[in-house]
Amino acid sequence: MRLAVPLLFLVAAVSCSAAPASLGLLPPPSVDVASPLRGVPDPGADPAVVLLDLGSGGMCTGALLASDVVLTARRCIALLSGDGPCPAQGTPVTGARDVSTLRVLVGENAASAVERARGRAVLVPAGDDLCGADIALLLLDATIDDVAPLVAHATGAAVGDHVRSVSYSAGSKLVRDHVPITATSSAELELDEAPCDGTPGGPAIDESSGEVVGVLSRSGPACDDTQGYDVDTRVDAFLSLVDEALAEGSLSHATHQAKEKKGPVDLGSSCSRGSSCAAGACVEYAGSQYCTRPCSSEDRCPSATRCMGTQQDSTVCVEE
Repeated sequence: MRLAVPLLFLVAAVSCSAAPASLGLLPPPSVDVASPLRGVPDPGADPAVVLLDLGSGGMCTGALLASDVVLTARRCIALLSGDGPCPAQGTPVTGARDVSTLRVLVGENAASAVERARGRAVLVPAGDDLCGADIALLLLDATIDDVAPLVAHATGAAVGDHVRSVSYSAGSKLVRDHVPITATSSAELELDEAPCDGTPGGPAIDESSGEVVGVLSRSGPACDDTQGYDVDTRVDAFLSLVDEALAEGSLSHATHQAKEKKGPVDLGSSCSRGSSCAAGACVEYAGSQYCTRPCSSEDRCPSATRCMGTQQDSTVCVEE
């Protein structure tokens, strides 16, 4: 018996010290990130973003704020004497298009989009310079009743906030997710996304509220600059103009009702590279590969995901 007791302790000590190999830690996730952020075709998440056919003047983007009110860029409905940089030379407005010729189409791409209305009137800021005032409210000659409108955000966005930007590009609706705001002024926002990849007038939609905070105006410093950015006109800076337009719209009484918040458009979807994801990041972890987005201690991940470091010394949201 005196020999049996130490032997039992020895067996117990050996069995507790050796962990099964299957419980070893997985290697860190690997992520492919597209830079600059160019976006992907919208998977039908933004029906309120509409196409404006300007005829010989090309195409623009707009966003329904009511069944017969479209928010867009002023340059889409104005005649300009040039397109100089802001604010050095400015972009003077010399006149306005005949809004009755502006066609409003609903659909994911230009080839299949259906005309639903035309312009009947337009409201724009005072003055003849687009710099810091590139915004317009187009009133329609018919209502688009089967699409839930977006809501204008009453307060301004801040540096570090994130938006989803949506606009038509090469005839298709393009969405870019989790776009950081890198600079602000009293009338404009700067978005960290590939410049010139969308047509003017597209909305920047606040990621947390689902409300519109900006309207795509122009890009800088140049379209082929990998460090370029897009500039949006702040909607909150012209909220009185928005309210005036909604008051003239036939269904303005319903425009400020709460709308459902929208999350990432393709988080968790299968991918092969970052450029195929709306937020520009494709992660590979635990045998799966899917679209994700960057994260940090201040930029928390959506539910059912957590922020993890990667082999590329970045941090992204990974499914739990």
